[in-house]
Amino acid sequence: MFPEEDGETLFLRLLKRLLEKGPLVSRKEASEYAGCLRLLSREGGAVELSRGIKVLPEGFLMLIKHAVESGVSLENVFKSVNWRGFERIIAEVFRAKGFRVLEHFRFSFKKTVREIDILVETPRMLVSIDCKQWVRRNYNIRSACRLQFERTRLLSQYLAEKRNIRKAVYPVVITFLGSEAMVLEGCLILPFWKIGSFSENPENVTSVVKPVS
Repeated sequence: MFPEEDGETLFLRLLKRLLEKGPLVSRKEASEYAGCLRLLSREGGAVELSRGIKVLPEGFLMLIKHAVESGVSLENVFKSVNWRGFERIIAEVFRAKGFRVLEHFRFSFKKTVREIDILVETPRMLVSIDCKQWVRRNYNIRSACRLQFERTRLLSQYLAEKRNIRKAVYPVVITFLGSEAMVLEGCLILPFWKIGSFSENPENVTSVVKPVS
């Protein structure tokens, strides 16, 4: 475990710095976070460049996970990340794998404006992602899945009728709570910690849930 500084671990301080200034840490600045960066490099979350150390999108996920494991509450993590940062990290993980990603995709259909947090396009399909930053268990996951399924169903109809795009669309809810993926109300519920492996091949979703229709 790394020593805490002013109530925050070094993991969280590095995460805040990366979100504010970008993923490249100069060699001079890297000495301040040496232990964290070495750990990220060993785990494949950072690479060494001539200008310094670059933290990869997966590295952001690793920092959050290590911060929580070292004792930082999810509430304090979110004070540093905020909901926009949370969604941006997820989007960048998929972009790093070469997928086309749209953030906050708004569409108007049947006199209603809807928004998809993150829309990931693969060669054969689309993944419609709703990001939930729940940190306590006073939420209704079933209701959230129903709403995401309905948003995704309308998105599929909108794309087919207005954009002539007829790819299969799959609904996904990403949350910090829980440790295992599960299916509820036609949606894949995916723990935040599993985004890295899921982004390797999002089309695996076809084996666990059906596309909306």
